[in-house]
Amino acid sequence: MNELHYFVNTNSCDGFFSFFKSNFSPLQLTVKLEDYAANLLKEVCDRILYLAREGEYRTEVIHNCLDNTVEGIILPQFQTGFLNIPAYIDYGYSVQKLLDDEAVAQTKHHLIRAHRYFAEAKEIHDDWEKLYIDNTNYAALNQFTVEVIAELLGGHTRNRKGSAVHRFFGAATEDGAKDHIPNLTEGIGKRYFIKGRPGTGKSTFLKKVAERAVVNGFDAEVYHCAFDPGSIDMVAVRELNFCLFDSTAPHEYFPERDSDEVLDFYKLSVKPGTDEKYSEQLTVFQLKYKAKMEEARLEIGGANQIRLERESLLESSVNREKFAGVLDKIEKKLFYKA
Repeated sequence: MNELHYFVNTNSCDGFFSFFKSNFSPLQLTVKLEDYAANLLKEVCDRILYLAREGEYRTEVIHNCLDNTVEGIILPQFQTGFLNIPAYIDYGYSVQKLLDDEAVAQTKHHLIRAHRYFAEAKEIHDDWEKLYIDNTNYAALNQFTVEVIAELLGGHTRNRKGSAVHRFFGAATEDGAKDHIPNLTEGIGKRYFIKGRPGTGKSTFLKKVAERAVVNGFDAEVYHCAFDPGSIDMVAVRELNFCLFDSTAPHEYFPERDSDEVLDFYKLSVKPGTDEKYSEQLTVFQLKYKAKMEEARLEIGGANQIRLERESLLESSVNREKFAGVLDKIEKKLFYKA
């Protein structure tokens, strides 16, 4: 698998949240681009991706959580990478952060409103979860967790320290929920599709699998929920050729290969008839939650539109000859070992 696609940033119920350090701190060299306009950034990304594909180098392609466009690339074989830091994100101490830029202020205003709607959606989701928490047999779930971990990791240990890298496989973009699950799981032989309901222990189960993998000396990719970063939606252990992920809306997938397997947490641990008993309440939760998420989506769309308009104006002032020189420098830094 030569190319992985994911997000390191998200807009969530906890506000703006980033796993920048988890992904970039281990690198020997990181190039931080400051507030590059969308078209200029695309040229940089296209150039680096072209060279990586030509050289058949492994790449990790990082997407923008507003519109799913590419905003950075990591080259694991070179231990290098770059990421664009837009003006509306409060990274660093660039002088741009000190300017009274109305467009940046409006972008932030839309995102703050989106975060507020996400927080309100989370409150609804918590009530939704409580209904299932009160009807879930956690003893059965804990026993199942022990059995699955024993099957996946019980006989596998390495005499080394394992590690976990934290990311998002999806994001709530201006076009709704987007994810890169098909890409991230494409090269993995055994895929477990976790089905269930809110509050039925899916995230806790995944957390325990990731922790055991690291204890046993393996490297785990831990993908968090973009809406609620404290929750885990997927764990991949490529050295052991398996992954497990929450395959429920808005990232619902179904088995396609003979080796795919479904883990149904509802059947496993929820009191039979719970869905039917609380059908009216569940419908209300779903409708209210969906409405809040749609309000948040519209705010993200508004933020992205203002961002692109502002960046278009910035691009018109760019000296193309100087940009070409910077692009050459970025290329040399990232591929310096080559």
